[in-house]
Amino acid sequence: MPAALLILSGLAAALYGTVLLRAEKTPRRAVVKTTAVASLAVYAFLAGGPVWLVAALALSALGDFFLAFEGEKPFLAGLASFLLAHVVYIVLFRQVGQPFAMIGTETWRLAGAVAIVVLCAGLLGWLWGHLGSMRAPVVAYTVTIAAMVVSALALTGRGSAIIGAFAFAASDSCLATITFRLKEGPLATFWLPLAVWWLYWGAQVAITAGFVMMPAAG
Repeated sequence: MPAALLILSGLAAALYGTVLLRAEKTPRRAVVKTTAVASLAVYAFLAGGPVWLVAALALSALGDFFLAFEGEKPFLAGLASFLLAHVVYIVLFRQVGQPFAMIGTETWRLAGAVAIVVLCAGLLGWLWGHLGSMRAPVVAYTVTIAAMVVSALALTGRGSAIIGAFAFAASDSCLATITFRLKEGPLATFWLPLAVWWLYWGAQVAITAGFVMMPAAG
């Protein structure tokens, strides 16, 4: 059963990412999109994964469902769902991670922490004049995802989860770009949406792998 759920997740992700990504926003499309991560949540639960991992995946799937529809209300609901998912990931990472001070003991961890803070600040600055009434929610979301990535950098023996955290941030950055800045052209209508989806789904798989699919080393 758990293996079948992983296959289902991959099939749903492939169907959405190759066929439905640019299709009309219908209930069927929303179900396929939601299934890709919802099946990971069920897999993590059945495999005995941490409850916080299951909760974060479930909230992400809920966010996928909301964002599958047009309009400001679904967008805000999706944003809130993913904000909570990142908060839950922070709780998960802090439960099993080392003190934040250890990040400064290894160059690559410190460089990653500095990079995510600088990149998030730079993205906010680039988007600022285009956010309008969304400034407060976007700032809150950006700060939270930066905290999530920094929290991941304090993990040991869970390299895939760290990679997943960065991929999640990259996906959200691409989504913010096409939501608030780039509206036309192949970059905005094809390449960035493609990157948003595959970075996002890959991030969820990688984080799940760090806690369920493979044992932590040390």
